[in-house]
Amino acid sequence: MSQPPLGALRVFEAVARLGSFSRAADELCVTQSAVSHQVRGLEAWFGAPLFERHGNRATLLPHAGGLAQALTRALGDIDAARRQAGRRH
Repeated sequence: MSQPPLGALRVFEAVARLGSFSRAADELCVTQSAVSHQVRGLEAWFGAPLFERHGNRATLLPHAGGLAQALTRALGDIDAARRQAGRRH
């Protein structure tokens, strides 16, 4: 099985954490349409919806919770490593 697109995973994590497609778009400096497109592509890749949509709000479905938590931790670790690497020059 191939890996899901990293960019789409980053978008998914932001929507899951913020609970909103528009807030995720603002944080990532992209359009809400781009966020929606990335999430739909990721849902197609998984073959299942990841959110229940309520207008602008997005509620994470239970089966997607573990993925969201793992991505939040992993992206936090990457950011910490980036900050650490920046201090060593």
